[in-house]
Formats: sequence, structure tokens, C-alpha cells
Amino acid sequence: MSESWRCVVDKLPEVVARVLGIDESVVVDLINTGRLKIAPTPDPKMGDFGVAVHPLLKNIERSKWSEIGSLLATELYSSTRDECWVEKVEFVNGYLNITINYHGILRKLVEDYFTGKIFRELESVGNGEKVVVEHTSANPVHPLHIGSGRNSVIGDTFARLLSKLGFNVETRFYVNDMGRQVATLVYGAKIVESSGISIPGNIKPDHWYGAIYALTNILIEKNKLEKKLRDKINQIIEKTSSLCNPCLEGRLEGIPRELCFEFCSISWRKNYRFNTKKIRDIYRELKKTSKTTQNPLITELKNLIEEYKAELSEYIDFAKAETRLAIQYPELHSALKASIRDYREAEEEINKLMQLAESGDSETISLFRRIIEPVLNGFKETLNSIGIHFNGFDFESNPEVVKTAHEIVEGLLKRGYAKTIEGGAVEVNLDYAAEVNEKVLKLFHPDRAGRFIVRRSDGTTLYVTRDIAYTLYKFRELGARRVYNVIAIEQTREQKQLKAVLYLLGYEQEADNLHHFAYEMVHLKGMRMSGRRGVYYTIDEMLVDAKTNILKKLFEKQSSIKEDSIEIAEKLAVSNVRAILVSVDPSKVLVFNPEKIGEVEYGTIIQYAFVRAQGVVRNLWGLEFLDNPRQVVEKALGLTSRIVGTELTIEEKKLVEDIFKYPSILRQAYSEMSPNKILEYALNLALDFNKFYEKYPVVSEKDENKKYTRAAITVMTLILLSELMDILGFPKLRKM
Repeated sequence: MSESWRCVVDKLPEVVARVLGIDESVVVDLINTGRLKIAPTPDPKMGDFGVAVHPLLKNIERSKWSEIGSLLATELYSSTRDECWVEKVEFVNGYLNITINYHGILRKLVEDYFTGKIFRELESVGNGEKVVVEHTSANPVHPLHIGSGRNSVIGDTFARLLSKLGFNVETRFYVNDMGRQVATLVYGAKIVESSGISIPGNIKPDHWYGAIYALTNILIEKNKLEKKLRDKINQIIEKTSSLCNPCLEGRLEGIPRELCFEFCSISWRKNYRFNTKKIRDIYRELKKTSKTTQNPLITELKNLIEEYKAELSEYIDFAKAETRLAIQYPELHSALKASIRDYREAEEEINKLMQLAESGDSETISLFRRIIEPVLNGFKETLNSIGIHFNGFDFESNPEVVKTAHEIVEGLLKRGYAKTIEGGAVEVNLDYAAEVNEKVLKLFHPDRAGRFIVRRSDGTTLYVTRDIAYTLYKFRELGARRVYNVIAIEQTREQKQLKAVLYLLGYEQEADNLHHFAYEMVHLKGMRMSGRRGVYYTIDEMLVDAKTNILKKLFEKQSSIKEDSIEIAEKLAVSNVRAILVSVDPSKVLVFNPEKIGEVEYGTIIQYAFVRAQGVVRNLWGLEFLDNPRQVVEKALGLTSRIVGTELTIEEKKLVEDIFKYPSILRQAYSEMSPNKILEYALNLALDFNKFYEKYPVVSEKDENKKYTRAAITVMTLILLSELMDILGFPKLRKM
């Protein structure tokens, strides 16, 4: 629906209520359900679109339709003439035919865009207000994958949008250099270093350390599961042994004799081997039997086997991941496997590293920083390749953050919102807080606020506690008036807990101006990503796949690769990858199939329209927009007086409507935190321009009025595509 069309529809209920006395809500319902039809007219001579008002007139004598219809037309015109750019409203045979003053809109747009008025108005939205956008903040333990990449592109696009709206934007990356994941990486990396293994020169550092992290996790978890499985097998053997004789003797009512033999078979084999296949067969029979008998022994055995099966499945997953990584990184695997023999010893070492880091031990913090630095450099390289940069990296181990985290715990204890529980941990009682603080109650309503730990029994604070401290840092030290945390939707409860603590400690203004920009996960077809298993589809791989597919298509068209083909393919790959990651509303899951990456070309479509529009300007005035956009705008400004009453085509009207929407789209994307709307709008603008370009000449048009009109539309489209590509982070191509 066009802006003018939507404007008229919004005014219609009020006009109908005034003329016919029908309640506005009734008219709104008729519109929403489609009973009051609004559609483009079949013939432009009848206007641009019509409203079938028959449902409103059905209880009125037909002889009065003309009179009432004319009154409706007059009132609607009066209400929409100025605000909706309506030129004429006529009543004909039950229809209100509406003509939009597209020529007036066009002249207004030309003046507003070429003088920069539109952009100044948009910049007044932020008016220089300081905003901090924290995004990506991925744990530095493996390369950035498509999931964390979605966070990066959403956060960067939103930050770019805020800048266009006049906010003073600062982007930050919060580096978790104290948590369990980083401690696990450090533990594994120390083993690798002590084995004399160094990173090969042909491997990107974040991928190398990602393998160390995954293998360390896999070997620890496998060892843990091996012990669990052994314990579970012994329990199953013990349970079947206790069932064998009573079952054979008929003392266990409701159990088939065949199942008794299976129990005994397991028991009698205990000194030889454990038959996993037989366990599966027994489990199937147990499920059937449990439906006909309430014997608790049967239920216990069934539950034991269920637990065994789940742990065995997890063990097999880890074993497969280990084999895959062992083939790719044999030296790493050998060194780590030789050292990680008891998961309890490994976990004890990891816990020590965490405690030392939090206590501020300079040697440990230095070790952590040294090991994650190459990973962060890998992050920066990846992000730089898709046009993402940060104003700063903030470390969780920052003494100020750690100190503030402990002050937060003490503050909560002092105010009675937290208490020391058995074992020495400190727990916040938000259920109690919700009873005395209305803002906390509203945060979680209708759910219970619950309780959560802010300090462990060993004296270390948790990630959420340090995150609260970091939030205060963003307001106090960075001077933010408003903060946006681009964090996964699964962290919604933790973000509410963070905000609740701010309210409880008296930081109401900070809490009110803290926004959780939630986004959903990425689901890949045929792959379940897991950093702990080293299974992911990285942004580096995604860019290579996109670039390769583009080059294949260029080769098919050109039969050879030109000198600049690779550079063009790289820029198109960045555009397409960024477009994919921002294409779906952040609140919805992004479902993606890496094998179909060549079929998603949103960025290419937008780039193609941008290149075409530059070509028109180049051929029209001999100017290069990318070299001197101001010169192009000044040249176009001279067209204002030369655009006179030319009848616009359907395609030209569509572009005028698109251009008219630009400010409202930016405002909507900002207020709803939905940068996907920017892409949708840019894509529609590009598609509409491509249709116009293919159908109508500009440079060779003989009619001067048409030529200047089309030139003005082209330049405005070019300017907007350039602005939109700035927001979307697309590199700009001069040609394709």
C-alpha cells in the first residue's frame, strides 16, 4: 500500500462517521476484513485507486446514493487534500475514485531531497544524543559463525541507522575474558604450548584456537560421559540381576517370561561384555510392559536405560566430533588427548584459572589476554571484511568492572534484596523485590520474577553480575544517554534480571534507558552448530561460498574473468552476506541453507540498480556520483523549475511513492528496532527502479519535460540507494 493510499484509508473512517453516522470502529473492521474494498483503478483516467463504498450504502435508497456519495467525496477530498496529496475525489456508481497529485509530490520531493531538507529533519531525531550499541560480544574461543555474524550485522546496521538519524553512536564489543569458556580454552592452549606446538602460518588464528577449545571440551566431556556410562551399565546389570530369579520364579506379576530370560542374560554376561543391542530390545519390551504393570522395579529399569541411551547418544556425538577434528588437527589432538585423562583434574584446573582471573591475579589475566588476543585479531579481520568496526573493546576483567560487580553484590545484601544461602553463595530474591518495587513486577509480569545467583560460594561473581557492572560503565564512563544491548533472545530473562537490579540499586534512569535488542538464532539446514564440538558455519566460509557462486555466474555471462571481476565478486559477496543476515525480522529465526547461498541475491539486486542509476547520471552529465555526490545533487537541483505538468506513468508513480516513504521507513525501523525493514525497502526501491529503467529512456528521451522528470526521479533514487547502502553496510560498486 502506498503512503498516499494509506493516508486516505486512515482518514476514511472519520469521514464516513461524520457523513453517515456510522461508528468509526465499524468502518475500520470493514476495511480490515476486506469487505470495504480499496484497490487500484482499472483505468488511470478514473483515478489512481478506488474505494467500493457499496457496504456503506446498502441500507440507503439507491436514489440517494449520488447525493450521499458526492458528499462523501467532498468531505474525503477536504480531509485528505493537503495531508495525503489528494488531487481529486469523485463518486461514480458506488465507487469513490481518488486521484493523487503525484506531480505535486514529485516537485516537493525534488526540493526537499536536493536541498538536503529531508536529511536534516532525519538528523534532528537523535539531535546528537549519545548512544552506545553493544553488539557481537562473542566469546573469544572460536571463529565467528553465522549465528554470531547475525548479531554483528544486525547491531552494525542498527548503529549505522542511528547515525543517519543524528545520534552520536559508539559501538562496543564486550570481551568475556574471565568465564568458563575462556578458561577452558586457556587450559587447552597451555597444554598445546607445553607440547611445543605453535600455530601454523596457513591457519587463521581464531580457527586454530577454535579447534583447541573444541578438542579440549570434547576430551573432557567424553571422559566424563565414559564414567557416567560405566556407572549406568553397572546399575543396569545390578538391577537386572536383582530381577532375574524372582522373574523366572514368577514372583514378578505382569512380566512376560521372555523378558525374564533377557534380564538373566544381561546378568549372566556381566563378566564378559555389555550388549548394547540387547539393551535396546529390552527397552522396547519394557515400554510395552510398563503400560500393563505398575511394578516400580520395571519403571526404575526403564528410566535407567533411558538415561543410558541419552548419555550414549551424546557420547557418540562427541566421538564423531573428535574423529573429525583429529583428522584435521592430528598434532593438537595427540597433545591434548595425552594430557586430558581425568575430567575431574581438568575441571579443577579450569576452576582455578577462573578464580585467579576474578581475584585480579595479574599473571593469570595476562595469560588469558595473551591467548585470546589472536582470536580477537581473527574476529577483527573477519568483521573488517564485512565492513564492521568498533569504537572500542571492553574487557570483562577490567578491574573497575570486577570491583563494581562486588559492590553490586554488597549493595543488594545491604538493601535486603539478596542473602547468603547454604554453601556461601549469594542469591537475589526478585520475587520479594517484585512485591515492593512496581517496576520489577512489570518487568516480569505475568511470570514470576524468581531468584538468581550473583556470587558463587567461592567468592567469584557470575557473568550476569559483571554485566550489570559493565552496564553502569557504559552510562558512567562512556557517557551514554541510552544503551542498546544486541543479545540473543534466549538471554531475555538475564537481561530482565540485569535491569531489575539497576532499579533495586536506585539506577532508575539507567534502567529506563537500557534496551535489550533481542534477536533469534540461526537454524542451518543439515547442521546443528556447537562451538563445544567444533561444528559451525563461519562467516569466513560464508563469504568464500558467496564469492565463489558470484564468480561462477560472472564467468557464465562473460566466458572469462575480467581484471576487476574478483573485486566485484568480493563486494557483491559482502552485500549478499550482510543482506542475508539482516533479511529476517530479528525476533524470528533465520533459517538458512548454505548450499543455496547463490540463490539469495538481495545485495546484488540493490547494487545493480545503484550501478544503473550511476550510469544514467554519467551519460546525462558526465559526472561520477561516487567521486562527487554533491556535484550531482547541485546539478539535479537545477531541474526543479523544469519539471512541469508531465503525466507520470505507473512505474514513475511507484518510484515517487517509494521515495516519499523513505523518512517514515527509517523512523519505523528505528522505533521498532527492525533493521530488516531497511533491506526490504531498499530491495523494493531497487526492483521498482529496474522496472522503470528497462521500460523508459532518460538520456535519449526527446520530450524535455519527461526527460527532466525521469532524471530527477533517477537522481533521487540514486541518492536514496546510496544512503540505504550506507546503513546496510554495502560497499559501493561503480560498475558490474
